[in-house]
Amino acid sequence: MHIYRRLLTYLKPYYGKLALAGLCMVGVALLTASLAYLVKPALDEIFFQKQLRMLYLIPAVVVLVYVLKGVCDFGQYYLMSYVGQSVIKDLRAEMFRKLEQMSVLFFVRHSTGELLSRMNNDVAMVQGAMTNAITGLVRDALTVVALIFVVFYRDFTLALIALIVFPLAVYPLLSFGKRLKRYSRRMLISLEDITRRLNETITGIR
Repeated sequence: MHIYRRLLTYLKPYYGKLALAGLCMVGVALLTASLAYLVKPALDEIFFQKQLRMLYLIPAVVVLVYVLKGVCDFGQYYLMSYVGQSVIKDLRAEMFRKLEQMSVLFFVRHSTGELLSRMNNDVAMVQGAMTNAITGLVRDALTVVALIFVVFYRDFTLALIALIVFPLAVYPLLSFGKRLKRYSRRMLISLEDITRRLNETITGIR
């Protein structure tokens, strides 16, 4: 939690863009739920009631919803990518200033490859977490909430049955997340070792 609190301090200058990205994510969730909501009217009024007017109206509405969903999806991706790149720039600038203040003993204890890996790979992981993991988590969570509302509105009994089964699907996801975290840490250590060896090899050739 301490790491996330520190990360929030770097996000403060970009709260405005984060708020806009959040609105775009809400838009994606609501528009996705609206597509699910349109399934029943499409089946009832086009296939069962044979209403010719709906044969033109509902496809037009679906196309419009997809266009708006695409705009919102692009907006949240663009804004979160901008924030991620800006935070990376701030982090690397702060790390560079910190390195300039360190003693010679610090550079003796830590190899050049290790420091380069921290500057490039570790910081890049933060960007990936912001633009992909956090964005996907928030957007998908909002979408699930919106879809649950639609399901309850359509059929309360079936929705309750689905919610009983839902926790059974959550546990494997949590277990997979813990394993992925361990593998990510191992990958960073491997990248650090590769960077160190590559730097030593190139330096030795020169």
